[in-house]
Amino acid sequence: MAWDDRRDRIEHDGPELLWVQVARDLRADIESGALAPGAKLPNESELAALYGVARVTVRTALASLRDEGLVTVTVGRGTYVRR
Repeated sequence: MAWDDRRDRIEHDGPELLWVQVARDLRADIESGALAPGAKLPNESELAALYGVARVTVRTALASLRDEGLVTVTVGRGTYVRR
């Protein structure tokens, strides 16, 4: 999967929290199969740049996806889509 600029997928001035929007976008890619099981996601800094949000926003979104059982986060290795 190509990781192009995703700023247009986020409504920065909207009422919904940014981390919720980032999590929803990544969840949609996982559920559609665009992100296959075992796929590695870009690191937090890279995702923050792609979405045009702060790194803490991405960290919160990834934590939410982890809590849902969609990704595995391993410190020092990265974030992977769960099998």
